[in-house]
Amino acid sequence: MKAELLILGVLHGGDLHPYEIKRRLTAAHVDHYIDVDVGTLYYAVRSLARDGLIEAKGVEAVARGGERTTYGLTTAGRARFHALMAERLADLTPRYHPLYPALMFLHHTDPATVAAALRQRLEAQRGYYAPLKALADYMAPIHSTGMRAILENGLAHLETENTWLAKLVETLETGDIRPPDYDAARRMGLFPTGQVTLPPEYQQLPPPPAAKATRPRRSRRASKPAPPPSP
Repeated sequence: MKAELLILGVLHGGDLHPYEIKRRLTAAHVDHYIDVDVGTLYYAVRSLARDGLIEAKGVEAVARGGERTTYGLTTAGRARFHALMAERLADLTPRYHPLYPALMFLHHTDPATVAAALRQRLEAQRGYYAPLKALADYMAPIHSTGMRAILENGLAHLETENTWLAKLVETLETGDIRPPDYDAARRMGLFPTGQVTLPPEYQQLPPPPAAKATRPRRSRRASKPAPPPSP
């Protein structure tokens, strides 16, 4: 569950109802830098409660006669939070750039067309930097060490990405597009068999981590889903 670590982390600050958890995550703009749908939060809270990781601590009355339940961490929930933290910090799963598949075949495309598309992408990415830097500077007095690190990482990646992309656009615009050198590949033994002795430094590169097994879902009786708590 993508929201699991987020919910357990927020609840470390105290017991909260789902609407307040959602409000805090939304205020932190988590959907800008974490692949999570804050809109699924109510379902995630019910799942964590069903699994015994959080529990109801009380019920608050709200306007128009409604109620909302406040949740807090259980002992199992705290243990699960620390396990998720360790898992996330040790995660070395490769993050593949979305442009890589297309870049493999640049020599088959029209350089001017590709350069125009990438320049448009570059201008859009450059437009992100100044607002993000302004936000980082403005929020610096209140941000935690972790949030400051997130913004610094985002800015560093964006700056490097923009520099790299600008160089690629310049290469395309000058027409310096080279196809693979199959003759050289044959002499190296790389093509067509792929049997080639690679540099020893590369051979020392550890293999990508194996795909993580997902936890099996619990079977549930068919029933009408409960409505989300009132905000």
